[in-house]
Amino acid sequence: MPEFDLVLTGGTVANADGDFRADVAVAGGRVAAVWPAGAAPAYTAGEVRDCTGQWILPGGVDPHVHVGITFGDVVTSEGHEACTRAALAGGTTTIVDFAIPRPGQDPLTAVLERQEGARRGAVTDYALHGCFTDEHVGNLDQIDELVRLGVRSIKVYTTYRDELMAGDKLIAAVMSALRPHQGLTYVHAEDNTTIERLLAELADAGPIPYEKIVEARPESAEEKAVAHVLALAREQRAPVYFVHQSTPAATELTRAARAAGVQAFSEVCPHYLLLDESAYDGRSGECFTCCPPLRARPTVDALLARTLAGQVDTIASDHCAFRREHKSANAHELRQMPFGMPGVQTRLPVVLSELVVHRGLPVSAAVELLSAGPARLSGLYPRKGVIRAGSDADLVLWSRDGETEISAAGLEQASDYTPFEGLRVHGRITAVVRAGVVVIGDGAAADPPAGRLLPSGPIIVD
Repeated sequence: MPEFDLVLTGGTVANADGDFRADVAVAGGRVAAVWPAGAAPAYTAGEVRDCTGQWILPGGVDPHVHVGITFGDVVTSEGHEACTRAALAGGTTTIVDFAIPRPGQDPLTAVLERQEGARRGAVTDYALHGCFTDEHVGNLDQIDELVRLGVRSIKVYTTYRDELMAGDKLIAAVMSALRPHQGLTYVHAEDNTTIERLLAELADAGPIPYEKIVEARPESAEEKAVAHVLALAREQRAPVYFVHQSTPAATELTRAARAAGVQAFSEVCPHYLLLDESAYDGRSGECFTCCPPLRARPTVDALLARTLAGQVDTIASDHCAFRREHKSANAHELRQMPFGMPGVQTRLPVVLSELVVHRGLPVSAAVELLSAGPARLSGLYPRKGVIRAGSDADLVLWSRDGETEISAAGLEQASDYTPFEGLRVHGRITAVVRAGVVVIGDGAAADPPAGRLLPSGPIIVD
């Protein structure tokens, strides 16, 4: 008679390719078996949990998280423990952090430093993206070592001159160097020439208040950069992944390029799907500054429609744990503001509520956006992102029933605000299982298992 640590009975398992009533057995931190409802053999188990009326989902994989981010002169105090505890509370069991080099630091050293920092307290599993800027043109030979360390994705920025920006030659070189390793170039795409010109024009009138972010970083700047980078990817015959696309035109450019043979992928974020630029007009509007900025309501609605139609690949948080004080200190001068918002804890509950419960997105499609797609495009599938024998036992139990109101005061995150303050979330996470241990919900372990550094395998782009 087989023996298991945990068996979930009577629930509906949702993978990206569909859903079915099933029982799920867990042993040694892995999924040991998935049986159709009523087909389980005789077994013994340390715990049997009745999941009748609930969905059993793969743990969330957030492919775009900035832990303890540094932006200009602002350094957040968040560490990996705080970030990953917030992630777990929101049903995310794996994060992918960015090892962005500090000034004077090379990409390899940045990765090694991030790995060491994550080992101190992470309670989700974690992987890393590397990052190259124009400062690192002479460090391309480090890519082989990064791959050996399990880092197959590298981020480049097309803006932030003299800070994070990478020119065309470097972007093409990174794409070329990653191609034989089945790696993937992640791109923050905004046209720097357009942004610098508009900022200079706005500065003629003096300091630039935060609400001018919409004028300084228009939709056209994002779309121009996406088209330009797609041309580079086509020339290099290399895959490309665009982070936080905020306009339907940007996702359409990406989709059209894929139809023409370029392996190109779109990431969107909950704040671009639900919030619009009117947030900048309200109280504490400076807290909503992000790049790209929030867009006009027609753009938001069209981007949401494309997402519901299956025209994007992942939904990520782009989590940055800034606090109100970080935002308000430079609200009078856009050029000195830190950009970004917290979201690692709210990503999965907000998407399940707003897209699944309210707008009818199939649960399996949500799994693709929140877990399976991010796992594939981070080199972590099928260890993550799917419920099947041999995959990690990272599971979320979710019910369509229940309603809560999001409040920063009730979140685990290190930030003291959330862009979704007051949003009514329908559906609720009833339990989270990580590495085979119930870490959220009734009967949860007092301390979650330590997080593990995950090496990225070849990235699936077909």
